[in-house]
Parts: sequence; C-alpha cells; structure tokens
Amino acid sequence: MKRFLLLLLSLVAFSSSFAAGQREPIVIESQKLNYNKKQHRAVYIGSVVAQKGDTILKGDKLIVYFDKTDRFVEKVEVIGNVRVFRQSGEGSCQKLEYYPSEEKIVLIGDARLKRDSNTVMGDRIVAFKDGTVSVEGVKRKVKTVIFTEKGVGKH
Repeated sequence: MKRFLLLLLSLVAFSSSFAAGQREPIVIESQKLNYNKKQHRAVYIGSVVAQKGDTILKGDKLIVYFDKTDRFVEKVEVIGNVRVFRQSGEGSCQKLEYYPSEEKIVLIGDARLKRDSNTVMGDRIVAFKDGTVSVEGVKRKVKTVIFTEKGVGKH
C-alpha cells in the first residue's frame, strides 16, 4: 500500500512542479508557435517539449490559456501522445489538462502512471497538490499493479 500511495503522490508532484511561484523557468520547444492576443492563448504545435526543473512534458500540441491581462496562466492543455517524465516516475495519456489556480492535473484517455514497477491505469486520473487523487474507468476498469517490498509483512 505504501508503494501505491507513493505512485499516486508522484502524479501530484508532476502538477506541483509546474506550479506558479517557483523561480525555475518553464522552457517550451516546438516546431510552430501561434499566439492569439484576442483569445489570450499560445498554441505550440509539433514535437512539443516543455520542461521545468526535472519535469519534462511531451505531446503533439500544447495550448496555454492566459487571463485577460496575459500575465497569468489559467489552464494548460497538452493534446496527443502525452508523456510526462520525472525522476520519481512517469505518466502518459491522450490529453492532459493543468489548472494552476486549483493546483489540479487531469490525465484523460488511456491514462497511466508508473513508478518503478508499480502502475495505475484508468480512462481519467485527477490529482490535486494536496494529495487527493481520483482514478476513473469509463471504457474499461481501473487497474492497479503493486509490487510489494521483500520482507513486508513477515515477522
């Protein structure tokens, strides 16, 4: 159970690593960038890689939604072949949504998180910085694979 909790907490660490207020910059690379001032959004297209600290986020398209002043990020979406890498684990899905003000991250479509050999899978995974995590199965059941430590439970 301890490893399962660590696996779920590693997802929360993904979202907190992109949280506002940290001094590390977010560096985004792509093949194309379109910024629309009227819509207050930036769209990165093609082999997108976003990095902040030791967290790397990859996908086909990344959209940053700003507030009306263009100073604050309201939402970030990564669409298509989404992969998240961090020293503590990795994740994948078809669409990722991040809401900085709520400190919430949502993995949608064949969502999976992996830490070492432990894995949790579902159609939708929602995690908050405070450690609250929800895994939902819509098209298929939620699946968790937990490897226990040697000697655990033996006296």
